[in-house]
Amino acid sequence: MIIKDLFAKDINRSINGVIKVSQNDEASIQQELSEYVVTRELQGHFALFFENYEEALDLPTDKIGVWISGFFGSGKSHFLKMLSYLLANEEVVGKCAIDYFDGKLHDGLVYSKMRRCAEVPTEAILFNIDSKGGQWKTGDTAKTALLRSFERVFYENLGFFGEDLKLAKLEQFIDSQGKTQQFREAFERVNGEPWLETRESYSYFEDDIVQVLQEVLGMSESAAQHWFDGSEDDVIAADRFAQQVGEYAEARAAENGGQFRLLFMVDEVGQFIGSDTNLMLSLQTLVEELGTRCKGRVWVMVTSQEAIDEVAMIVGDDFSKIQGRFNTRLSLSSSSVDEVIKRRVLDKTAPAESVLKAEYADQSAVLRNLFTFEGSRGDLFGYASEADFVDAYPFAEYQFKLLPDVMEEIRKRGVKAQHMSTGERSMLSAFQESAQAVQNEELSALVPFWRFFDTISKDLEHGIIRVIDRAERAAEANRNLQPEDVRVLKLLYLIRYVTYMEASLNNIAILMVQDMNADMVQMREEVKASLERLVREGYVARQGTKYNFLTDEEQDITREIRNVKVEPAEVVALISQILFDDIYSFRKLTCGANNFPIDRYVDGSIHGASQNGMKLSVVTLAGELADASDGEIELRSNREAVVVLSDEADYYEVLLNAVRIDKYARTHAMAQLPTSTQQIIKAKKEESASNKKEAKVLLEDAVVHARCAINGHMETVRATNAKQVFDQVLEKLASAIFTKADYITAPAASNEDVRRALMGAAQDALEGTGGANQQAVDDLNMFLGTQTRLHQKTTLGELLRKYDASPYGWRNVDTLLVAAQLVAAQKATLSYAGQRIAATNPRAYELLTSPKAAEQVTLEQRVRASDRLLKQAADIIGDFCGERIPANDEDALVQRIVAELEKAKDHCGALNREKYVGIREYPYPGSSVIEKGVSAINAVLAQCSQSTALLKAFGEAGDDLLDYAEDIEAVDEFFSRQQRLFDDAVKMLGVAQQDGFYLSSSESAQDAIAKTREILTLEEPYRRISELPGLRKQFEEAHLTLVKAKRNELLDVVRTGREELAAYASQQGEFVEMAKRAVADAGRTCDSLETQIHAAETASVLDSLKARFETWCDQSYAAVDKVVEAARVQKAREVVVKATTESGETVTYVHQTHAPAPKPEPKVKAVKRTDVCARKVLSSEADVDAYLAEVREKLLVELAGVDSIRLG
Repeated sequence: MIIKDLFAKDINRSINGVIKVSQNDEASIQQELSEYVVTRELQGHFALFFENYEEALDLPTDKIGVWISGFFGSGKSHFLKMLSYLLANEEVVGKCAIDYFDGKLHDGLVYSKMRRCAEVPTEAILFNIDSKGGQWKTGDTAKTALLRSFERVFYENLGFFGEDLKLAKLEQFIDSQGKTQQFREAFERVNGEPWLETRESYSYFEDDIVQVLQEVLGMSESAAQHWFDGSEDDVIAADRFAQQVGEYAEARAAENGGQFRLLFMVDEVGQFIGSDTNLMLSLQTLVEELGTRCKGRVWVMVTSQEAIDEVAMIVGDDFSKIQGRFNTRLSLSSSSVDEVIKRRVLDKTAPAESVLKAEYADQSAVLRNLFTFEGSRGDLFGYASEADFVDAYPFAEYQFKLLPDVMEEIRKRGVKAQHMSTGERSMLSAFQESAQAVQNEELSALVPFWRFFDTISKDLEHGIIRVIDRAERAAEANRNLQPEDVRVLKLLYLIRYVTYMEASLNNIAILMVQDMNADMVQMREEVKASLERLVREGYVARQGTKYNFLTDEEQDITREIRNVKVEPAEVVALISQILFDDIYSFRKLTCGANNFPIDRYVDGSIHGASQNGMKLSVVTLAGELADASDGEIELRSNREAVVVLSDEADYYEVLLNAVRIDKYARTHAMAQLPTSTQQIIKAKKEESASNKKEAKVLLEDAVVHARCAINGHMETVRATNAKQVFDQVLEKLASAIFTKADYITAPAASNEDVRRALMGAAQDALEGTGGANQQAVDDLNMFLGTQTRLHQKTTLGELLRKYDASPYGWRNVDTLLVAAQLVAAQKATLSYAGQRIAATNPRAYELLTSPKAAEQVTLEQRVRASDRLLKQAADIIGDFCGERIPANDEDALVQRIVAELEKAKDHCGALNREKYVGIREYPYPGSSVIEKGVSAINAVLAQCSQSTALLKAFGEAGDDLLDYAEDIEAVDEFFSRQQRLFDDAVKMLGVAQQDGFYLSSSESAQDAIAKTREILTLEEPYRRISELPGLRKQFEEAHLTLVKAKRNELLDVVRTGREELAAYASQQGEFVEMAKRAVADAGRTCDSLETQIHAAETASVLDSLKARFETWCDQSYAAVDKVVEAARVQKAREVVVKATTESGETVTYVHQTHAPAPKPEPKVKAVKRTDVCARKVLSSEADVDAYLAEVREKLLVELAGVDSIRLG
């Protein structure tokens, strides 16, 4: 028995694998109905649909929408078409459509509902909306494209020309008049051609139609012409259209006893709507109108790749209403496609089933092991049971799961392949054609996966086919390829985009299996040979253990990459990077407390910066010693470790490809390349990354199996990974290289030990007792001594590097610990920015442990000061600060000197800021003391960076500093107890300066002033300050007598002046009251002056108050004159009239007139007495006469030009 004899139906029969809505010939319909497989999923969908549909037969409803969703190829269009067949229930080859489903459904109740629904007279309008309305989706008609599509198919269902809605409406009008036949006959008579065959081109027969319209409808020529020329919108509004549809449905129901259904069955409505809000709104409105007006007699059933809520989300607005109209929602998947294929294509005869069951019993053990994929999904297997084998043979179960994903991925990536279905449409054809290819094989034959390529090749891009054709021609001509290579190449393309199916050698061999008895070992060898030939010829690329099909463009780029010139050093650099940045990234070897630095080399080139540490040399396949004998390797390993990588794994070629790819990518500006080229280069970069990962594994293995030589001897290293190998060879090398590592006998646990050492907690190693780290301390001290003799300063960084390298290998923290011990013992000096930092200074720890400061911190051997110098400094500082200071600790002594001097300097600075600011007539004493003291202090502190120099400078400045210390005490005493007396004396001299003229005749005052001025100008007035209070009292008594006499004199003048002013006011006749009020107003100002006179303490102030009083007198007299003159003028203009009233009273009326002002009063000039009567001493009668003559002359001068003068 051969394979084709197994099938219940002829494997070579025509199966309509691709279902089209428009395909409606009777033979195709019969095949579709008879072979339609109602899967488990479809059983549920039919049940739900007919439950809702049947319910509407009894109860009116507005929920007349059915939304059938499913991805491309899920069978949704086929399902919609089946519904149209079943509900229309037309006879197909002598049998009603519903009868073809007898026995297809497991639930008899569902089938009975189907029969009841099918008995209702129904018209199903099944159409693909894009083919019916796609021409309207652009321009002015875009918003109404969906509505136009519905109107078109409705008119076409009525027999009208729906493609042109204007013409369809005319035909509908003619039909409503009952003149359709008459119109067609008239047109054929006038035109000569039948109307139905000609109406598509009606616009070319304008005259004929105008004539026929006049004849049949009785229209005037102008009316008929107007219709023909009309440009009105031909689409009908949704509500009007729903009304027409409802009227039609009612009429058809009346013809059929009240039972009728009209179905709009629309394929791919979701794709038609897309993201167009207008189309979605149009569908919503239309379904609402049909549901409301037709009450369940008219249904709208649509298919879409997306569920209705997903379409609404894509469109973006609120379309919740439409979801309510489409109450019946069915979601189809492609999961049951295998069931359809097994029943339509692979169904077996009863004898065949028996044969296959027997075959499975013999081969089950082989079959279980035959299909074991690596790195893939767990649900990919051959056969789970005997039943699976019988149903699927000659295919394997994994093919039903893998092929849909292959088709889906290919469809995503090719324009031509976009219509390829991942469901039953293309799957049926793919499995049938593949089965046909092996139909004449014996029963052990299997269909290898590559055969599916031939079944879908017609849907692939030309570039893919061109690659396969070129490979086939090369194989036919025996040009480096063989026929089986082409089959492997086809397979690689199929699984190219399926991420869960690794294109490894093992998986490819399984997918290529074409017989149950295949020798898998031989199969893998054959596949491996094919892959090597395909890689070599550039059809396939290898990424580690995986292989990839290459397109034409990918092959071109692969060839360009192969031609990229790469130097061996570039590959070695990448090997070095993988070895020492990834596999073994350690730069130090930790042995106990020590960290030994490592200098890493690959083929003679160092990796990273040199640390003067142990030398680890790795030799690659490209290295000079790659093929050297053990003896040669030993000779080259003196004071280093040499690791010659094993040549069993070709990591070099793998990395050579990676370097070529990286170099190629760097030399191409990605942004300027075509998108396809960018994607290929991106994939190549991923290949490079994969190469590096693979090389890492290969290099690990090469290290594990390497030959190793250490310090002149070959060593056998047993390890399971590369780290263990490197650790072992370096540990052995360390024992031979770092001979002084054991000088550190007490390693530091942390930086805290460095802090403790600085504070003197580790001094036992410095006293010759053989304590902890004794040899290390001696070695470091000796090195610093050598540097000092060479006049070289050593930075902390240099120190760390020296003792990090061989022969020491000390950890940095241990080197810092030893350095801290030396600094704390005052045998080394720590400096930063030229300043010496003492061990007890907190900054010492911070600087020692800060990596950033390592190159700025210096250490040098310390030269200790002499005992004589230390004693001298201790004595001076003791006298300076008044306490005993020990001389045995140089650092403590220096710190105390610096601290005391800084303190004294700060004190001087404070005095300068607070007491000696600005220019004073009588400055405070002591400024010279401060100036000399600061100068001496600064001279010493300038040497603080070197303790010996500071001690010497301190000794030289000792006398000056001690003088300062003694003198500053008197200065401090002055400011604490005498400053107030000094300040009071200065104030007294200020008063004396103001009233000097008046005090010139006071001997007592002049004596006090002279003595006070003498004391204040002394450089050291401290002992005479006590005299100042007595002198001040003497001065104040004389001054007070003077001021009191002048005050009384002035008060008398004020009293006399006020009395004279009052008298003057009383002399103003009838205007005396006004004059007195003016005097009273001026009197308030004089009261204030009198108060100030009583409070005045100096004669000069009293003189100024006297001048102010004289001014007041002048202003007061002027004020009296002013008010009196104003009153006099007003009185001169008044007219007084007396009259008697009717009651006999006498009334006086005063009127203002405009008569000329009266002659002004005599002009009076005010003259100050002091201006006329000068101060003078008169001693004789002649002096009196002369003085009076002088006064008379002055008075006559003042009287000139005025009527009178007033002395004030």
